[in-house]
Amino acid sequence: MISLSIRTCARLVWRDMAVFWPSFPGRLFNGAIWAGITIAVFQFIGFGDAANLGLFMACANAVSWGFFEVMENVARLIADLQGERSITYSLTLPLPQWMVFVRIALSNALQAMAIAIFILPMAKILLWNHFDISNMSLIRVITIFILAHVFYGFFSLWLASMVKSLEAIGDIWMRVVFPLWFLGGYQFTWATFVVKSPVLAYLNLLNPLIYCFEGIRGAVLGQAGYLPFWLCCVALILFTAFVGIVGTIRMMNRLDCLK
Repeated sequence: MISLSIRTCARLVWRDMAVFWPSFPGRLFNGAIWAGITIAVFQFIGFGDAANLGLFMACANAVSWGFFEVMENVARLIADLQGERSITYSLTLPLPQWMVFVRIALSNALQAMAIAIFILPMAKILLWNHFDISNMSLIRVITIFILAHVFYGFFSLWLASMVKSLEAIGDIWMRVVFPLWFLGGYQFTWATFVVKSPVLAYLNLLNPLIYCFEGIRGAVLGQAGYLPFWLCCVALILFTAFVGIVGTIRMMNRLDCLK
């Protein structure tokens, strides 16, 4: 029975990816424009070549794109819940109800990773000699990249459970998504934050995105000046478990799975 459930879940994820691939070129192009312009501005235009901020921002972009990518999937899920409710078909399949929602999170994570995985290689091409790989640990980069995007996948499930209608998407964006991202260290390090405002910096440790940004920068640029890498990994696992469990329970209740 467990084997059948896993196979069914895997097939559903495969189906989701098959639906995703036709839109892949356009999404990849969008991601390349956003990341390329950001890297070029910070490296060569707005802050000067000597600052080498391009690589600093490239690291942030590599774990930022997925955070916004999953918001499109949240909107699609909310639209389905308000409309055809095609998700109810998945609930009739031979797998535990909670696994239906885990499959949504995993599909969202994989789709986000399919785009974001190209950002650092593109940054290397754009920055070339400014992108020093001598301090980079490929194993750590892969580890934090996967953990960040799996978190985004389950975070999208939690967000969907919070949104009651498509009209409320804008409220969630401005009240939750944007503050988490902008205060999560996209343009600064936690070490800088703690010097400016220790109280707010320690409160910001409750923001899961700080661990995404600190972790990827530590993996690419070297550990000095960033939160400990493995602390970032453990924190992301804990945040993923929390939003995954809460989001799944809320979605099951919303669809009357337990009634």
